[in-house]
Amino acid sequence: MREFLGNLQHIDRRWVYLFVFVACTLPFIVTIRLPLYVSPETKGVYDMIEKCPPGKVVVIDSSWDAGSMGENQGQVEVVFDHLFRRNIPFIVTAQGFVPTAPQFSEKIIEKLVRTKYPHKKYGVDWVNLGVTMGLDWQIMQQMAKDITKQFPKDYKQTPVEKLPLMQRFLNKEKSSIEYIHMIHAVTYSPSENWLAFIHGQYGTPISFGCAGIQSTTYYRYISSKQLCGMLVGIRGAAEYDALLNKSPEKRWTLGTKLIVPLSFGYLIIIFAIIVGNVGFIASGRGKRR
Repeated sequence: MREFLGNLQHIDRRWVYLFVFVACTLPFIVTIRLPLYVSPETKGVYDMIEKCPPGKVVVIDSSWDAGSMGENQGQVEVVFDHLFRRNIPFIVTAQGFVPTAPQFSEKIIEKLVRTKYPHKKYGVDWVNLGVTMGLDWQIMQQMAKDITKQFPKDYKQTPVEKLPLMQRFLNKEKSSIEYIHMIHAVTYSPSENWLAFIHGQYGTPISFGCAGIQSTTYYRYISSKQLCGMLVGIRGAAEYDALLNKSPEKRWTLGTKLIVPLSFGYLIIIFAIIVGNVGFIASGRGKRR
């Protein structure tokens, strides 16, 4: 028996690859649903959107493309869905380092409008201002003062004064930030300058949608209340989808589709680590010499 256990550490790694492949593929073939625990950081984003008062807008800085689609797409899908459902107008922006970001965002919005919210109209219920160039902290400051100067046209090259949603920002007696309820920044690794130059100066709530591997950098801001919430990778998107749709059958986002294969893949890796360590200990190599 000891010899058998000792041989476990010599299992051909190709078997591990095969098990991971099967575990990650199976949920796409057979419908498997797992219970979801909604983390406080996910609930924080949801609750802040729920608190949006009439007359305010939400800004979504959606600066991602194909490189981080697996984690960021689901994060904006659920937030766009929530904003449409609550009839909260929103503005989509993007940073210049991701020039294709507006197309990715608009594709998701158009799908939502086509399948769930056909009464929603561009320019009234949402506006996509496209990409802007420059240092992020300078962009943030200008957006807070006068967003129409930073984005004089939308991504379709329509002057903002022709868009009903943007006309409120033409009132120069108020700064643009006074019309903004919160800013949700979604990218692989959101800039901490949102906290210094927007939340720190104006108190505007900020939330992030980030890659799972980057999230440890931001939890300190959750603890200090500088971030009102955060969607962490695939898990955050799936949790938010569960908040929006109590029935599992109605959950549709990319995060929900990927959370089960991701979980199964993790389980196989954990199991492989345990088996390898059992073999190591059983072989006697774990003993002190």
